[in-house]
Amino acid sequence: MEYVTRLHRCLDESRVACGMFFGLNSPALIELVLNGTEMDFVGIDLQHAPISSGDSAHLLRALQAADPAVTPLVRLPSHDVYWIQQSLDAGYAGLIVPLVESAEQAERLVQSSYFPPDGARSTAGSIRASMYGIDVSTANQRMILLPQIESARGLERVEEIVAVEGVTGVLLGPGDLSLSCGWHGKDLWTYQPFLDAVRRVLAACHEHNKAAAILIGAFQQAREAGFNIIGFGGDAPEVRVNMAAKINEKLKQLRQPGAVLTAPSNAQTDATANRQRIEAYRTSINRFDQFIQQHLDDDGGGWRQSASADGYFSLIPYANYVGRRDWALRLLRHVQRRFVTNDAPLKQNANRDQMITYVPSWFAWGACDAEAFDLSTLWLDCVCSFQDIGSGGFFAGVKQRDSNQGPIDFDSTAMATIALARGGRVAPCVNGAEYLLRLCQAQPNAAEQFFTAWSEPVGLVTQPGNGAQTTVLRWAEPRQHYYKVGLLVVALAHVYGITGERKYLDAAITMYEDTITRASDLWTNTISHKMCWAATTLFAMTHETKYIEHGCRFADHLISLQQSDGAYAYPELLPTYPPERWEVIPNIGAQFALWIARVLKTLEAARTV
Repeated sequence: MEYVTRLHRCLDESRVACGMFFGLNSPALIELVLNGTEMDFVGIDLQHAPISSGDSAHLLRALQAADPAVTPLVRLPSHDVYWIQQSLDAGYAGLIVPLVESAEQAERLVQSSYFPPDGARSTAGSIRASMYGIDVSTANQRMILLPQIESARGLERVEEIVAVEGVTGVLLGPGDLSLSCGWHGKDLWTYQPFLDAVRRVLAACHEHNKAAAILIGAFQQAREAGFNIIGFGGDAPEVRVNMAAKINEKLKQLRQPGAVLTAPSNAQTDATANRQRIEAYRTSINRFDQFIQQHLDDDGGGWRQSASADGYFSLIPYANYVGRRDWALRLLRHVQRRFVTNDAPLKQNANRDQMITYVPSWFAWGACDAEAFDLSTLWLDCVCSFQDIGSGGFFAGVKQRDSNQGPIDFDSTAMATIALARGGRVAPCVNGAEYLLRLCQAQPNAAEQFFTAWSEPVGLVTQPGNGAQTTVLRWAEPRQHYYKVGLLVVALAHVYGITGERKYLDAAITMYEDTITRASDLWTNTISHKMCWAATTLFAMTHETKYIEHGCRFADHLISLQQSDGAYAYPELLPTYPPERWEVIPNIGAQFALWIARVLKTLEAARTV
């Protein structure tokens, strides 16, 4: 069979190819997954799964029926000619062969996998591949052969293995390689010997213009390193982790206090999990701090890289929180020199024109905590000038402020309310909170969706047009901007803190609990990240332990996004790392790190109580 499928096209066009491995021996599962995705390749794992050659043919039929364009690969259990012949005769487009440690082994694989004159593969009229009109004169051109480098001996000889004619590339196996080399238990993407091994494999592949493949959960690091065929997981772990998490969440909802069944507690297990989380969060924060230190200008300024005010606003509150007031004051001085003028309290990029008080609110918060009160006063005065006297919300831009009508920006209003509370400005802070309460009360169908757009003097906007993706939260749909709920909850909680009026805290709790119950992909959606802030805030005010666990679940997801340089990816909004605009990295990184640090301190404090 002469396949020209997605992986072939990726190799021809020098594009990164992505896929996963299946080992549960379930044609039904393959059909379900492939009918809803568009992977470049699928690997059927005969090495670590109880799958026979006959079973593998049934799995191949399922994947080809579900998605004829996906490239079917098979990972063999051995180098035996029997397995090679059976798999290729069944119609697999390529082979992954484990534990290849020499050029001689690779050459024997080529002989068994290619038709003459390139090899010695035999053919027959009765094989499954013949059903598709296999052409022995062209089949070799589309053969994919990936020897697996997964031992110290194989790594030592990777250059000669890659150089063998007929080898498409090599697949690096980090797990077995780490066992063979004595690296087990290391954080591989920060462990220099493993990074050296990655560079060696990639250099060998580049020298011979061959493919560099890897199967690993840390797919962002693999892509950043330069691998062009990336297997990001398997059916068993996906079912075990993601499906189990969804089931556990439903069980937790059903077993709320008052239900017939209650989930059993295990204090010892919880304590062990918390110790592990504390260590993981500390490590993540330390790595991010190293990122900051490496990129700050040695002369006492800001970033070495060019950055607008967006590159600094979240870092200052983070620095204050983790005890680096020196960073906070240094960055405030830099921002004052660079972005504050007699004509403008803060020079911002055009992308902030319709949420103009959002960034000044962050800076005002940071300046208050750093006791730089001249700057906090400047920025809070600026923020207050955008408040609509009638509604209490904050106008999106200068045009709306000057005309006293038009869109109110939700994000700016929530952040301004928080900053005003931190700065002790009670009246505008309360007015902002009253606007947020009215917005919640005006929802026409809160059980299905939540509108955040508002315009004066019209009121709630339920036909938001092109902005629907960011101004309407539809609970049943994935990738919703749940960070907005986090902002709302924290803002109302702050107003409760400054006024003592319980209605604000009650509204915050209600909104938070409704979102936890309704949202479809809350825990694995990075756009939910400020819900972590909300969880730690509610725990501080109520001391209910469920908020600690919620915060941990959010933080667990955030640390999984940390990259090899110590910063964090944001896959939903910025699918490539590093993003095109460098300043986005410290912006999102400082926010994620701040939420993680808050969870860390909450856990540490809980252990001492």
